[in-house]
Amino acid sequence: MIVDLHCHSTHSDGVLTPQQLVTLAEKNNIEILAITDHDNIDAYQDLAKIKTKVKLVTGVEFSTTWSRIGIHIVALNFDINAQNMQQAVAFQAKARISRAKIISQKLEKYGVFNAYEKVLTANENKQIGRPDFARLLVKEGVAKDFAQAFKKFLGAGKRGDVKNQWLSMEEIINVTKLAGGVAVLAHPLYYKLTNNKLNRLVQHFKDSGGIGIEVINGKQNPEKIEYLLKLCKQFNLQASIGSDFHQSTSWNHLGYNSKLIGNVATVWDDFI
Repeated sequence: MIVDLHCHSTHSDGVLTPQQLVTLAEKNNIEILAITDHDNIDAYQDLAKIKTKVKLVTGVEFSTTWSRIGIHIVALNFDINAQNMQQAVAFQAKARISRAKIISQKLEKYGVFNAYEKVLTANENKQIGRPDFARLLVKEGVAKDFAQAFKKFLGAGKRGDVKNQWLSMEEIINVTKLAGGVAVLAHPLYYKLTNNKLNRLVQHFKDSGGIGIEVINGKQNPEKIEYLLKLCKQFNLQASIGSDFHQSTSWNHLGYNSKLIGNVATVWDDFI
C-alpha cells in the first residue's frame, strides 16, 4: 500500500494546489492521502468538490514547542467542522501573523525594511512563513541563496527565529482527540535531539495522548527507519508515513510504500 499522511499545498508552503496533489496521488497509485498544511485546514474546502479514488484523510501540521524547542504535531482523521478544531487553527493563524510581523521588524537590522508588507504582496491569499522571508532575503541580496538565508538569519537560534506563542503540545493533542482524530509526532529526527532527549519528548508526547510517530518523512536511509520503528515499539506507538512533500525534487516524491516499515501497527489501520 502506498500512503502519504504528510504533504503541503498552496494553502501553506507547497507549490501544488489540493486538486493537483490529488491528481499526483492518483498518478503515483497512492491509496491514502492527507494534506497537512501548516496550522490550517483550508485545503479541505477545495477537496470537498473533488471526486477521486484516493481515500482522503483530514490533516493539519500544527506548530508548537517542547522544552523551548520548536516541534510539529500532525493531526489526522478529525472532524474539520468540530468547533474546538476551528478555534485551534484560528488561534494558530493569528500567532503566525504575529510572528511574521516580529520577523519583519528583526530583519530591519540587516537593511531589509517593510519585509512583511513585501512578502504579503508577493504571496497574496497565501500563508506567510519563514520560507517567504528567505526568498525575500535572496531577492534583496542579503543572502546568496535559500539555504544561507536560514543558516544566517532564519534558522534555529538566529535573529529571525522567533519563538511563537503557539498552542501547547498538550492542547494540540487534546483538540485533535476531541475532534475525533489522532496525533502524530512529525519528523522526530528533524529536531536533532540526543537519544535521551528524544526519548523524553516521545514519552511526554505519549503521556499527553499522542498516538503515533512519523517513521518515514521523505527519503530516509534504512537505519533511520529502523531506529524510529524501535521507538514505536519501545513506547507502544503506531507508525505513520509521510513525504513532507512541498514540490517534486530529485530527493523526494509524493507517497511511500508501507512495505518499508514492515509488519507494525499503523495510524491508518483505523482509516481503512
